[in-house]
Amino acid sequence: MAMMPRSNTGVPDRLAGPAHPKKDEHVEPAAGSWHGSNVSSGHRWRPRTPGGAPPVCRHPVEGLLPFAGETTGRSSMGSGLTTNLDGVSHFLDRAEINERLADSPWQDVDVAPEVASTNDELMRDARPWRALVTDNQTQGRGRLDRSWVVPPGRSIALSATLPLPQDPARWGWVPLLVGVAVRRAVRNLTGASIGLKWPNDVLARPDARQPWAKLAGILCNATGGATPTVVAGIGINVHQELDELPIDAATSLRLIGHDVRCEDLVVGVLRELAIVQQDWDSTELDDLYRAACVTISQHVRVELSGDDAVIGEAMDIDAMGRLVVDTPGGPVPHAVGDVIHIRPGDHRPSAPDSNPQERAAFVDSLEQRLLGGPRTLRREDVAREAGVSTDETRRLWRALGFVNARDEDVVFTEADVRAMRAVDRSVRDGELDEETVLGLARAVGRSTDRLAMWSLQVITDMIVDSDSLGVDSRTARIAAERAVEVADDLSPLIDYVWRRSLAVAISRLIADSEPESHIGVTRTIGFADLVNFTQLVRQLTERELAALVQRFEALASDVIAAHGGAIIKTVGDEVLFSHTTVEGAVAIAFDLLDQAAADDLVPRMRVGLATGRVLARLGDVYGNTVNRAARLTGAAAPGTVLADTEVATALAGRSDVRAVAREAIHLAGIGQITSWVLSRRAAN
Repeated sequence: MAMMPRSNTGVPDRLAGPAHPKKDEHVEPAAGSWHGSNVSSGHRWRPRTPGGAPPVCRHPVEGLLPFAGETTGRSSMGSGLTTNLDGVSHFLDRAEINERLADSPWQDVDVAPEVASTNDELMRDARPWRALVTDNQTQGRGRLDRSWVVPPGRSIALSATLPLPQDPARWGWVPLLVGVAVRRAVRNLTGASIGLKWPNDVLARPDARQPWAKLAGILCNATGGATPTVVAGIGINVHQELDELPIDAATSLRLIGHDVRCEDLVVGVLRELAIVQQDWDSTELDDLYRAACVTISQHVRVELSGDDAVIGEAMDIDAMGRLVVDTPGGPVPHAVGDVIHIRPGDHRPSAPDSNPQERAAFVDSLEQRLLGGPRTLRREDVAREAGVSTDETRRLWRALGFVNARDEDVVFTEADVRAMRAVDRSVRDGELDEETVLGLARAVGRSTDRLAMWSLQVITDMIVDSDSLGVDSRTARIAAERAVEVADDLSPLIDYVWRRSLAVAISRLIADSEPESHIGVTRTIGFADLVNFTQLVRQLTERELAALVQRFEALASDVIAAHGGAIIKTVGDEVLFSHTTVEGAVAIAFDLLDQAAADDLVPRMRVGLATGRVLARLGDVYGNTVNRAARLTGAAAPGTVLADTEVATALAGRSDVRAVAREAIHLAGIGQITSWVLSRRAAN
């Protein structure tokens, strides 16, 4: 990210140009370090047609080399390769792009069927808010004057001119924030896993278990004049197949599972660039880059000029956009250099984060994104704006399960005000009374607390290395960032599931509304637990234990839902479920045993069943029937279903289930009962 030689105006001619690698030494390409400059001739850029009608590039999609690597000459692949891109645009439609950007600052977007270098073309007239795009860049140049060849159709080269930040100290952040814009645009279109590599690379992978590969690259050229501008050059691999990529460390949108229209990509990137430019004078977006930067917390080798190199852990990006590397002599910022991520097996484990202030700033930035704004209010401010008393805010906060804040603490946001207003409105309108509101708050608080922890754990498990012994600081940051990114997508899902579940609960309420309902409803209750779980806990690692519990819960959830039952709760090695019919509960019990027997990870189960009246309250069930089912589970032999007499009686006459009475057994707290071993009858 070094500032390049300055022009006579005192403005650097190039931003973010990486240093050259040492001669004859292989260096991992800076994934996405696309260079579209240093070409002075050979361009064939179609100008605007008379009358200003935008021409449209309409050549077929043919063979290419992408921005994913440098070559020493033109591609030997020529233009003879074709691929099946059903439903994908085979040309760039200039009219469509300009029409879709009519409400944006981009009023001069040109589409070229072929161009030598998009950056060079815009540098000739670098007025702000101009853009040029092509899918056939022919004479771009990179490091060591290597040729960058982009045959038609499979990738795009986009250059855009924007005003530079007013503060020159912020110029080092420009290429990084351009990366933020590209990442946002690609994620908005595809939802793909996208990372950023310092200083000018955009990475992608099909899932969290795969290594990062280069998807796009950025090169920024600064101009002089009274109003300095930057030409941001962006190259994105779009439609390439695996054998069309020149290096192993490259990928394309198609290879990670997304065929997108290039017009959608161009419009998305330009819109995000306009949004990012509004904030790049401030530090507002810096933490977004840090959170997405896969270089931070990596052990890296920074190749400098000559034979110099620095090896250490990438700690941070500083206020000037420089990469800070922890060396034996202390932290050293680097404005320029080829960065190589040393693979996990080649370096020591990441050191724990030693900067509490930086950690706090990171958490605060994520909280602001989740809650829609910073903490700016005290309790009395919330009460005043919501039109309620401070005691009411305190009671609601406590019912939701949050730690009580002191009155003088600035810990609330505008979201708290909106929530308090909604609660107060429901009470004032007579829909709910205060006690009911607090009861609902407790239900929501307890449920969502577990939901939040569970969601974050599942996301962390997806990201963490299978060979890792724990969650290091880098993994924690990535998981936190990913959870925040998907929050907006999950919110409608959570609302939908709650409404669906409420509809089911209402139907049960109506069905159970009998004259004698004050003494409970009739249910068949089942307990299923894992055999010898206590011994297993001593033998398994934490990761293996977590995998077992997760598999057990998923298995139980799928089986119970498939038969129309309801999970009351799961506790480690045990699941409590209910069903409105004996037959449904028995089917669940048999399938649980079968699934466990067929699963290599889950040990054998045993199930206890009892039927009778239960008291259903706040999502749980109580009563002798529940206790009887629990005690029967403890008395059941591994791999069997043990039921009470009421269940056996209900099954009398059925040809598919066999019930065999055991000798009377004593159940603690219940007394002597006859139990029945249930099994499937063999079909005739």
